[in-house]
Amino acid sequence: MDTELFLKLRPLFHKYPPLYYKKEQIIIRPEDKIENIYFIEKGFVRFYYLSDEGKEMTFLIYKPGYFFPILYAFFGNKTRYYFEALTPVVLRRAPRETFTKVVEANNALSLAISKEIILRMQGILSKMEFLTLGGAYQNVAFTILICAQEFGKKNKQSIVLNLPLAHKDIASMAGLTRETVSIEMKRLEKEGLIAYKRNHITIKNLDKYKKKTKIELNYEYS
Repeated sequence: MDTELFLKLRPLFHKYPPLYYKKEQIIIRPEDKIENIYFIEKGFVRFYYLSDEGKEMTFLIYKPGYFFPILYAFFGNKTRYYFEALTPVVLRRAPRETFTKVVEANNALSLAISKEIILRMQGILSKMEFLTLGGAYQNVAFTILICAQEFGKKNKQSIVLNLPLAHKDIASMAGLTRETVSIEMKRLEKEGLIAYKRNHITIKNLDKYKKKTKIELNYEYS
């Protein structure tokens, strides 16, 4: 994401009062009509699907500086998905029509949003590939790596994830049970690839991690 360009939208959102959501509080439900676009000031927001059987699949996690739901700002006003506060969050929201008028009047911003949508779709397709073809070990390792790329802070060869992730969160992203994730996380720890404490993950050595797990990402978030 071109953060500097997208932050030009901040004055639009700051015309409206802040909204505070507690951890695990639902922001948008499938039955809700999409009438507003939300800008994240603080915290993380989870975008996921809930099946009739009660199984969750997390597609994306949004961080401060992002806004959502991007796709539904332009195409349709109904969604099948949930948007939930993964941590306590502070949001601002602008009317959907106001948002789209501002974007459509700025070609550079419109192009940046189109690129962002394509990039996110590419990430979801790569994720589906691993879920279909990879084993549990690689699925967990892949999930950690994409989170590190998106939310990590580099310190020489290591990467510390600024996003707190419980085993159930990783399970929802990897399409696995929490029990399976716990087993594979312990395996990654025993191999010396990660450290995991109080829901915070550190990849100890990125090159070693990629070599051992045989994972390379062919796209990169900014």
